[in-house]
Amino acid sequence: MPITITKIENQKKNKKRYSLFSGDTFIIGVSEETLLEFNIFSGQSLSEEAIEQIRQKENYVALREQAWRFLARRMHSENELEIKLIRKGYEKNDIKKIIHELRDKKYLNDEIFARQLISDEIDLKRNGPLLIKNKLLKKGIQMSLLTSLLDESYPEELQYGNCVYQAKKKLKILKNKDETSIKNRLGTFLTQKGFNWDIINRVISEMEL
Repeated sequence: MPITITKIENQKKNKKRYSLFSGDTFIIGVSEETLLEFNIFSGQSLSEEAIEQIRQKENYVALREQAWRFLARRMHSENELEIKLIRKGYEKNDIKKIIHELRDKKYLNDEIFARQLISDEIDLKRNGPLLIKNKLLKKGIQMSLLTSLLDESYPEELQYGNCVYQAKKKLKILKNKDETSIKNRLGTFLTQKGFNWDIINRVISEMEL
């Protein structure tokens, strides 16, 4: 049964959203985008099918706004954003569409995301490549991409320098331990920081303990 829209009002908390009424009965709240797309006006009769289409459009608008809120805080990988939106209860097909839309508009780019994460991990946190690789995999970055970027960005001598930095920090805490204990604890710590054993052994063997 068609419903006649008798009144369209601006919502108080958001002037770009509108409430649709039939008589004194609230029908649905819509965005300015939906209002224009469906050419909704006072006096218009809407079928149940049309109202359902409007409702679906509004769900998509809400999904896009939530995606923007996540991206406004920081960069995300495609997989990371998808998981967050699924947890918010949005439909998977709609999420795939919004991911595609954001990728096309250059707001999502896994390579740029991965490059930034790698840069922060190397220059700020001084972590090893194995830990960085694990973090990128958890963000859904493809193995081929992250391997290529790590090979490009993290040469062995830079890994060595960061491993030395981490070892010296840890050594200050272990200075009262015996040499064997220091070597064992340093090895465990540097492994947790993501360095490989070749680098770790080289660093430990060259340090004055």
